[in-house]
Amino acid sequence: MEMKKEDFFENNLFRYESYSCDCVKDIKHIAPGVEPLITLKLQSLPARKIRFAFAAKEGLLRLANTGSIEEKNILASLISLPNKNIDLLFEFFKNNGFLFPISDSEYEAIDAHTMLELVNRIKATVRLMSAIEESRKNYHDILHLTLYLLLSDPVSINVKSLREPYSTCRHPFYDEIKNAPYLHIVDRGQEAFDKDTYTIKDTIYQPTYELDINDYNDIMGGYMSSKPGFNSELFKSVVNLYCNKPNANHSIRLITDFLFHYQYEVGIIKSFDYDNGIQYYSQPDMSKFNDKMKKALIEIARLTIGEEINKNLDSIRPQYNVSTMSPSWCVNSLMGAIYFSIFYMKPGLELYRLCANPNCNQYFLVKTTSVRNKYCCPECANATAQRNYRKRKKERQQ
Repeated sequence: MEMKKEDFFENNLFRYESYSCDCVKDIKHIAPGVEPLITLKLQSLPARKIRFAFAAKEGLLRLANTGSIEEKNILASLISLPNKNIDLLFEFFKNNGFLFPISDSEYEAIDAHTMLELVNRIKATVRLMSAIEESRKNYHDILHLTLYLLLSDPVSINVKSLREPYSTCRHPFYDEIKNAPYLHIVDRGQEAFDKDTYTIKDTIYQPTYELDINDYNDIMGGYMSSKPGFNSELFKSVVNLYCNKPNANHSIRLITDFLFHYQYEVGIIKSFDYDNGIQYYSQPDMSKFNDKMKKALIEIARLTIGEEINKNLDSIRPQYNVSTMSPSWCVNSLMGAIYFSIFYMKPGLELYRLCANPNCNQYFLVKTTSVRNKYCCPECANATAQRNYRKRKKERQQ
């Protein structure tokens, strides 16, 4: 329902105009038992103009022609979309336009996997920002989201209206891991002759850490098949960086040291993705995930968030509005507007939290001090209370 409180065209931090879009999907079946290829096709609808603005405490808003609010907090709507649900994603695009300007004369084709990855990175960034601000931190979620943003393969999208293809953030550590197998090996012959360990400069266990030489040789040679994961390519690359690139800059060194200690002491990571989280080669020993590692993980998460946001603000520039004689910003895509709204989130003061109603998938904005605020609306709180009451009543009758 349309709410008319004030004219947000005259009172906002930035504004952006777009168009609704028509969305269809083409499904190509390759062979029996093979997952079909899904291509999304989108076309702009100029007759359906959409206006956005960003206002403090309200987030990114969709506005009516009168300047009143049609929908609050578009960012919350986006991150609340169920994973891999193309139909609901299409509904979002119809209401808010595509993430980038697209053709109004023909369909533009985009691979479904690429599209979902773009949305997942937005979700992961916001969820990670919120996770590190929670008073009761879920460190496993923080690690999962950080790894996903840091080490997932970048994806690109190229539509005709873009001057150059858009690519997701390629973090510096991503390239470090890819290049790790080609590192020059530090000569530690004398050290190996003198003692049973290599002394490694360490940012977590300062100033140095003693690494067992036999473990190092077994990991790099892939000999310790009896220890699940010791022949993992990711673990081997991390160990290579840890031992053979001591003079990397602080952020690279911190990430390297953390991933080495976490895998060497807690659990070796087999795989990770946005939907399924982290998979391990064997059950991790979380009792060894100590305060030093937790502190390092939070710093790494902050660095990762900063790189994600800064990369997506490249297309935004300041401009002076001669009509209002006031400063404003030029935002040229919905993607830019979304990340600009993330940019304006107040660290330590607000976060997005998933509604505790198991039948609701909605994220909502709350103050970081609101520990008890677990529901997006009174209806969800009441529904959960009634469900819990019926459950307790049934248990008493058994």
